[in-house]
Amino acid sequence: MSDNLRIFLALVVIVVGLFGEKAAEFVKDNVEIVNAPVYTITEPSLENKELVKPITEIEISQEDAKLISSFYLELADVIGKDDTIIDSTGQFRNLNTFAGVLHFDTSLLGKYDSLGENIDSAIVNAIGKQDAPMDEDKRADLIEILNAVAWSVTQ
Repeated sequence: MSDNLRIFLALVVIVVGLFGEKAAEFVKDNVEIVNAPVYTITEPSLENKELVKPITEIEISQEDAKLISSFYLELADVIGKDDTIIDSTGQFRNLNTFAGVLHFDTSLLGKYDSLGENIDSAIVNAIGKQDAPMDEDKRADLIEILNAVAWSVTQ
């Protein structure tokens, strides 16, 4: 190692030793750290408001509401962008079931009476109970009701 490189490294170590903690504190105090994505929740149509009304009547903690809302907004986004994988309402139901279990683990299991049933009911009322092809209209209805569910838990 050359003498110039050794001197440079020694100076770097001295500068970091003298000012490193102050610089880290400055950055920590002046830089906003965003831990969670920010979602915009739009108000649903009157028809969808009626479908999710039972959900709005459940008192959900703010922390759980954020978790549930972000899940359904993300799910709506996935459904909107997908046009090859989910080609039926039955496949969506399977996705919703498995993704919900993975996302929420068991933290919400039994915590809110009838929340899951009310969400399922709203989705069934929007896209039907029978397994049907996921055409453009069904996909649009599904996206709208998922966004409405996300809205409803924050009310």
